[in-house]
Amino acid sequence: MNKTFRILELIWLFIGCIAILLCAFSILSGDTRGAIYFIVLTFAAGLMYAVRRKQRVKFESGQKQKEQEQKK
Repeated sequence: MNKTFRILELIWLFIGCIAILLCAFSILSGDTRGAIYFIVLTFAAGLMYAVRRKQRVKFESGQKQKEQEQKK
């Protein structure tokens, strides 16, 4: 399950990086209105990355607590 959270986290990070590159390309090609959509996509991907990261960290801490309880 931890690998799934990590993979989803990396996918959102990758989407955010691609969106930044597409935004820069749109601005350089003169399509500033089109760049707005990529900026929105970048923020959405960043938000999803943060949510998935928080979810993964919370899951890992829960797993560590369960392991510590089992050792007792």
